[in-house]
Amino acid sequence: MYYLKIIRIPNLLIIVLTQYLLRICIIGTFYGINATRPSFGHFDFLLLVLSTVLIAAGGYVINDYFDAEVDKINRQDKRIIGEKISLESAYVYYWILTIAGILIGFYISFRVKYFLLGFIFIAIAMMLWFYTTRYQKTVLWGNLVISFLSAMVVLIVWLFEFFALRANPVNYVNAMKQLGLISIVVGAYALFAFLVTLIRELIKDIEDIEGDKTCGYITLPVKAGIEKSKMVIMALTFLTILLLAFAQYILYGMNLFLVFWYLLIAVQTLLLFLLFQVYEAGTKADYHFLSNTTKIVMVAGLLSMQLFYISY
Repeated sequence: MYYLKIIRIPNLLIIVLTQYLLRICIIGTFYGINATRPSFGHFDFLLLVLSTVLIAAGGYVINDYFDAEVDKINRQDKRIIGEKISLESAYVYYWILTIAGILIGFYISFRVKYFLLGFIFIAIAMMLWFYTTRYQKTVLWGNLVISFLSAMVVLIVWLFEFFALRANPVNYVNAMKQLGLISIVVGAYALFAFLVTLIRELIKDIEDIEGDKTCGYITLPVKAGIEKSKMVIMALTFLTILLLAFAQYILYGMNLFLVFWYLLIAVQTLLLFLLFQVYEAGTKADYHFLSNTTKIVMVAGLLSMQLFYISY
């Protein structure tokens, strides 16, 4: 039970949801305009999702492993590694998850006839390792690494589909007209994931400021103070609102009214609520609530992919 708890099952389910929505509702929908199906097979795609999940799970384990001391302060009631699971067992668990994810990644890279893609999984695992051991202790770098990896959850689906498509000349010709549009939509969702994750990471840094100070972590709130950090979070939230509004303008022009109204009602409203609540926040409990709110914003934004499927 504890081995499942430390890999953050709800977060892993969001990864699974994201990647399947992208394949079915974005790639599949736009391919369907030209009566084309994804070139990356169903089983291979399942392996891609599994690989992503395993490496992400390994990242959570190694993060808790190296944060065992700081979590004595930040998460006294939620500590597992060092309490329920020994440090040695957690370390072995990390390597099992990560190596399995990398091996599967190389296999599916071979399947799309571009073996070098496998090194992306090694790079992601290394970024998670260095995030935990070095970057999360510095101003913004750790936040940017995690936000980039969140965007990669989206981008890697299209990356593997593209190389699978390239290996299938007939499908490539049929899908060629939609490649630009798919790339733009995928890029937009990746940017959304990046910004929302960055906002959440900064909120978590404020929530954890006490333990971070004690253990010598130089995060943005530790370096610049809570009020300046809140200003950065609010600026990023406002930027997300503006970019989303621009995307809505384009969607309205494409007659994708369902997507437009959903984003306005479900996502923009939540972002405005988040903006106001960040301004009002003052306690650790407030920031914990805001951290959970950003998860809801993320899921709400990702669920908008379904409306592309319905609209076409």
